[in-house]
Amino acid sequence: MTFLGETSSKTIVNSTLGFIFPNGSIVHNDSGVYFQTSTPVPIRVPNTCDFQTLKTRIHNTLQLTDKQYLDEIYYRQPFTDTSNQICFQCMQLKNDDDVNTMLMCNHQFLCVGLIELLCTIGRTPDGILNLLLAIMTPTHDALLYYNGRWNMPRQHEFVNYLFTGKNPKKFDIPSGCTMDGLKHLIKQVAPHGIPPYGIHETQTVKRLFFRRPSHHEYSDKIIKFELLN
Repeated sequence: MTFLGETSSKTIVNSTLGFIFPNGSIVHNDSGVYFQTSTPVPIRVPNTCDFQTLKTRIHNTLQLTDKQYLDEIYYRQPFTDTSNQICFQCMQLKNDDDVNTMLMCNHQFLCVGLIELLCTIGRTPDGILNLLLAIMTPTHDALLYYNGRWNMPRQHEFVNYLFTGKNPKKFDIPSGCTMDGLKHLIKQVAPHGIPPYGIHETQTVKRLFFRRPSHHEYSDKIIKFELLN
């Protein structure tokens, strides 16, 4: 279990172990509430801490990018019910007073141990735009014939010919793909092995042939490409 920049003995002594539940969910049960997330992240919470310091510590621990921001923070707050049983409620942290309450509760309920924080992570406008562009980037269906050959109806006539080969591989070519990017993509798609039955990691793609579809092969769907390596 590692803590970024928080491994000194002084930091450990002057802090309390906690867990962050990034973009987690709040679940209700007989003892009140508990937090759930796919992978809780350990954090050291300073024993003397204000709201901004806590936000910065969470931001650095989660290694958020400049296109992400910390939105809301919730604390799983312990309390005793009328039967003197320890239960938990959800408390949103908004300011220094809320953080002080959290630290006092943790000191009062030492038997609980860990500080549990659920936080929601938002995206900046640029981050949302980049995410949309990544999702919406169109791709073109492609068919790869590794070490294949072309069948021409007449000698030197490059019309209505077809590519043939064993085990053609289907893959997607992203729009705006460069030649170097296409060669790298083909190396990932082509069968790996000993030439001529596969491509070795030390080899490079030297020649590419593209079969342009005839007019009757066009449709409302994506045009299919066939590549010969």
